[in-house]
Amino acid sequence: MDGWVIGLIALLVIGIGVIAYGGLSDRRKHRRTVEQMLSPPPRTIPQFKGGSQHPHYLPAQVALRPPPGQERGPLPDSDRETVDRELKSRDTVTIDVGYASDAFVTDERSGRTVLDHPRILVSAEPIMSVREVISVIEHMITDGTPLVVAAPSMAPEVLQTLAVNHIQRKLDLVVLLSVDPVPMDQVVTATGANLVSRIDLQTGYLADADLGRCRRWVSDRRRSWMVPTQL
Repeated sequence: MDGWVIGLIALLVIGIGVIAYGGLSDRRKHRRTVEQMLSPPPRTIPQFKGGSQHPHYLPAQVALRPPPGQERGPLPDSDRETVDRELKSRDTVTIDVGYASDAFVTDERSGRTVLDHPRILVSAEPIMSVREVISVIEHMITDGTPLVVAAPSMAPEVLQTLAVNHIQRKLDLVVLLSVDPVPMDQVVTATGANLVSRIDLQTGYLADADLGRCRRWVSDRRRSWMVPTQL
């Protein structure tokens, strides 16, 4: 057999071997890539450093009590008379929806929540996570402004979180829950609030102009009153 034929055969054998090796190598790389994509990411579990303090959690019975020395006292008689007079005004708007929990009461004697110059958030959809309202809560805490949250419904853990923030004097607020759209529309009309979607809440896309305003907001277990700013 001629030498050039033998060389050609050897070249073909080597080429086939190289192609086979490359194919197997690519398959291994592909397999590793797929395994890395499908496997859970590495998680580093944080550990306490030596001498560091462990986190302190408030027991429920403590969290549901105001801090020592920061209990809310009753409204002065003169302020209560002013509120009663405002609630009787024909300009004050009344809805048949009260506060969602007694935890929001600010005046034990009358059993009412009384908030001066609050911002009013009206959600068009149920609020199902604290994350949906955390940005507006932080904003109100920073400004020291009371907050009214009105929604069709709310997850129990969200309601409890808001109640604890109110009790602990982090923020004066009240929550109203109603599946009836009529009182919610009344709040929107009376306060100038915009109906906010869940997507806007989840993304934090909420401008101050979306929040309603009134001179005073008053709620009891059955009703709420919106005193207009010009009264």
